[in-house]
Amino acid sequence: MSLQVFLQAQLLGTEEFLSAPSTASPHGNGDSSALPSETAAQAFLGRTAWLTLYAEVLGRALLRELKLSRLLLGSSSAEQFLLVLAEDDIPRANEFLSGAAESVAAISGNKLRLLWVSTENLGAWPIVRKRLDDALAAKASTPLAGHQDASPMFAPASDVANETAADNYFLEFGAKIAVATRIGWSAEQRAHLLCDEGQLSWALSDSNEADDEGIFFPRRFAMNDEGSHLSSLSELAGRAEGNPHWAVLRGDVDLFDARLRRATSIEEHIHLSTLFKQFFAGELALLCAYPEFWRKVSLLYRGGDDFAVVGSWDALILVARELHRVFEKFVEQNLQTSAGVEAKTVSMAIAIAPDMDASIATIYGQAGLHLRTAKVSEAGTFHLFGRTLEWARVPDAEELKTSLVRMVTEFAVGPEVIHDLVSVYRESFSARGSRRGKAVKVEKPWRTYLRVSQVLPQLRGKEFNDLRNTVVTHLLGKKTAGLKLRPSARVGLEWARLAAGE
Repeated sequence: MSLQVFLQAQLLGTEEFLSAPSTASPHGNGDSSALPSETAAQAFLGRTAWLTLYAEVLGRALLRELKLSRLLLGSSSAEQFLLVLAEDDIPRANEFLSGAAESVAAISGNKLRLLWVSTENLGAWPIVRKRLDDALAAKASTPLAGHQDASPMFAPASDVANETAADNYFLEFGAKIAVATRIGWSAEQRAHLLCDEGQLSWALSDSNEADDEGIFFPRRFAMNDEGSHLSSLSELAGRAEGNPHWAVLRGDVDLFDARLRRATSIEEHIHLSTLFKQFFAGELALLCAYPEFWRKVSLLYRGGDDFAVVGSWDALILVARELHRVFEKFVEQNLQTSAGVEAKTVSMAIAIAPDMDASIATIYGQAGLHLRTAKVSEAGTFHLFGRTLEWARVPDAEELKTSLVRMVTEFAVGPEVIHDLVSVYRESFSARGSRRGKAVKVEKPWRTYLRVSQVLPQLRGKEFNDLRNTVVTHLLGKKTAGLKLRPSARVGLEWARLAAGE
């Protein structure tokens, strides 16, 4: 009787893969010297869709190759899958995955690495899981192990023509995946996913009620005014309140891997993996369909515990807040009785494109950098406008933004007032510095209070004066003797500046 074996596969290098600039040619002729930003954005969409689906498809394709049941796919997401196989199947699985790894490296310009390990189902699940993790870590840190000829590893990067050919594939894939009903795979090109064709294929479902053979892949894209094509980045920017800018929002569950390591059984491991994957896929698809978001936001990427969204800068802030609210309820329902803080908070970050021609890959990379900054500062925080806030402080920033915008729109206060307040706050904040996004105490509060009072106009009328007092309170607090400059106020000022068109 053959021994039962767990096989774990993982894609490494996804950040570098998605942040790399596109060299796709809009005409498919290899000339990428004058690449339009919108063409690069479509190629990027193809990359994110491919990455979201590839591990899902590869695990299923391996099971089909071995003529095994789909039920042996324990868990899968954008970057990994876990299979249960017989010991006799491992040599064929290794051969299959070796070919896939070579194809993945070629199509990604050697930015992606497909690694896999296997171990016998012996001992308790935590012990089995540790053996898998240790083996993956060893492979990741020794890329030359097992290579008789290491010279290709030191060869120059792939030439532009090959990179352009791969990006032309992603450009075409991004255009087709938006309307595809099935995703296919062929043994001849193991890194290429095919839309509505292929040697093997699986149905794509926008609902998490897909059957066992289907793949849950919700697609939510903002369309142009005619509803015929995906909205361009400039169209998304034009739908923003105030200054026309588009942005990228990224989020990641804090310490999710640690939560998985706490699982005491394979059943618990699979349950957690599936639970979080379906949460993000389902809730993001629902949010992007809301009336206030459906023309402003497009879903880019959804992993097992992370995601990325592109859209109008103002809509993404509201998407982040709403998703955080729903995530808290999700955790309360599913992890309330679980010990520890692992996977009970989510961190997010927004990067705003400075101009219409900015590269979406670059802005995606900046959002990732901001997200890492937020997670290092404090788990379960939100990074926007250069500051990291606790989620509880975001409503304070929004209230300050709303009050300042009302001053501009309802009381004809010049938007330059917001710019002046930003300057006062920036100077005072910079003079004292800040640690980990905390409030900064001011040594001479009366001076800052006087400067803010001089900038804000004084008009007759109770409503305006109440609004003015609200702004001062949000900026400086109620007690001027103990005045502290709050990061939420700085965020509110930057938010208001963009919303007012300053």
